[in-house]
This record gives sequence, structure tokens and C-alpha cells, in this order.
Amino acid sequence: MRRRTDVYTMKMTWWIGNTLQTPRTLLALLRNIKKQANFIRENLGDELAAAKEVNDGSLDATDFKKITHYYGLAVPAILGEELCALRGEKMSVKERLALTYQGAMTGLGDDFFDKQGTSPETVKAFIENPEKFTGHTASEQLFLSFYRKSLEYAQDPALVRQYLRKVFAAQVQSKKQASPGLSREEIIKITLDKGGVSVLFYRAAMSHPFRQNEEEALYKIGGLMQFGNDVFGVYNDYNENISTLLTTTKKIDEVRTLFRAVMDSSFQSVYGAGYPPRNVKRFLRLISMSLCSRCFVCFDQLEEKEALSYNIFTPGQYTREDLVCDMDKAGNKWRSVLYHINHQLK
Repeated sequence: MRRRTDVYTMKMTWWIGNTLQTPRTLLALLRNIKKQANFIRENLGDELAAAKEVNDGSLDATDFKKITHYYGLAVPAILGEELCALRGEKMSVKERLALTYQGAMTGLGDDFFDKQGTSPETVKAFIENPEKFTGHTASEQLFLSFYRKSLEYAQDPALVRQYLRKVFAAQVQSKKQASPGLSREEIIKITLDKGGVSVLFYRAAMSHPFRQNEEEALYKIGGLMQFGNDVFGVYNDYNENISTLLTTTKKIDEVRTLFRAVMDSSFQSVYGAGYPPRNVKRFLRLISMSLCSRCFVCFDQLEEKEALSYNIFTPGQYTREDLVCDMDKAGNKWRSVLYHINHQLK
């Protein structure tokens, strides 16, 4: 009886502490996003306007939105601030510039593989010697400009380039997802590797040196992030015939269970990265709020649709509204907060 009481007391203590920390975590995320949105307008506004003027059709509205509302926004405002929470020091202006340019170039780099059919040899040449190229299209010119500036502001440009090579290799491997026949294990490996090396690419631009075991921990966190992206990308991935864990499953709960396992493993690994436990907990709260709790809300929505098709997840039978989890809806935001409060960080 004593042991049961102790466990109950520990759980209640955790729940109360997490509940009290949630408003602070949420406000920090909102504040960081607003700050970065202003930073983009002030530092990239003129270059983006100029790119629109000379656009030859290789850039579209989605490309600019990825820069201002997705990668260029999220890499510094969410991932960058999370890494700063982990080390316990605020982000410098130089770091914010490096991360902003890294984020801004990310969507354009994806386009080389996904939309424009740029040869791997060309992309590799851009990575190795960006100063030697001006680009043949507006998209290539903007990518190269952002890449050169990211190296200019990065603490260790050689390390950034080293991890970008790994990002390139992971992108090449991810092309296999467009072909049928991949096993579940192959999809998992491609997913986790693509996300893992991407996070390390961004981390390499920051001023503080890697700690022992940090690379492995952040690789796992990055894999979790890519997994989360796929959870929210099921509609587009299915319609583009991309094999992900979501588009190939018949039971959403199986994917939810795997996500939770990856989450627990990656969270635990951060405690071995050499940072103070207090910093680790703050870092993980931000990850939980910005990513994990949102994914659980999306899992719930997808599982509801699964119930309408004889309890077999069948993306082809659902509408876009069924598959796209709108986190701007007040109800989904509230559910996300509740998941954050009630899911213990191990």
C-alpha cells in the first residue's frame, strides 16, 4: 500500500508541475514565433521582394510561404530556441541569422529533388562550392544566396557543410519512398535518418560545441520531428504516392504506438547529452508542446476516420479535410494543450 501511495504522489506531483509550466511553455513558443516573424521581415524582406521581381517561374507562392511561415520561421523560432533552452543561453543575432538562412534554403533545396528534377551532381556541386555558382534559375540563385549567407554567419562553416552532405545523402535515399515495395523497416530508417541529419545540420551553425553523446541525442530528436512531419503530411504524401508510415498503414494505432516509442527513446537520450537536467526538462517541454502533443491530436482525427472505413485506415476514401489536421482550430489547440499536460516526459 505504501508503494502505491508513493507512486500516486509522484504522478500527482509531476502532473501539477507540468500543469503549472504549460502556460509558460506556450507563451514562450508564441513569443519566439512572433519575434522570428519580425526578424524575417526586417532581414529577408528586401531579398524576397527582389526575388519576386526577377522570378522566372521557378519560384511559386509555396516557396515563399515555406521561407516566411514554415522553415525560415520554425528553424530559428522553434528548433533554435529549443537548442538554446538546452544549453541555457539565449540565441545571438549571428546564430539567428545563420539559422534563418538555413531554414530559408531548406524548402528550396527540397524543390531540387521534389519539383525541379535538378540532377544530384548539380546539387552536390552547389553544396561543395556555392561561391563558384550563380544559378541558372531564380530558385537556384536564391538557394545559393541563402546558403552562402548561412555559412557566413555559422560558427563552424566546415561542420555545417559536413552535415549538409549528410542531408543530401538522406534526400537521395528518401527518393526510394516514391517507389512501391519498401518494407516498414526501410521506411522507418529513411524517416529517422532524414530528420536526424537535418537537425544536426541546423545545430552545427550554433556557437556552442557539441557535448558528449549530444549528436546521437539530437539525431533521435530529429528523427522524431520528421516522423511528426509525416503525420501531418499524410494527405499530400498519399496523393503524391510517397510511402510513409502513415500512407502504408492499415491501423493508425500501430503508428501512434511507434511514435510514442520513438518519442520516449529520443527524450531519454537527451538526458545523456551532458546538459543540466533542468535545461533538458525545459527543452523537452518545448518539444512536447510544439510537436508531440500536436501529433497525438492528429492521430485522434485519423483514427476517427479509420472507424468510418471498417476500422481499416484507407486514405483514398477520405477527403482533404479528413486527413489534414487543422491546428488553427480552437478545439485542436485545446486538445494539444491537454495532451501536453497529461503525457509525462520520461
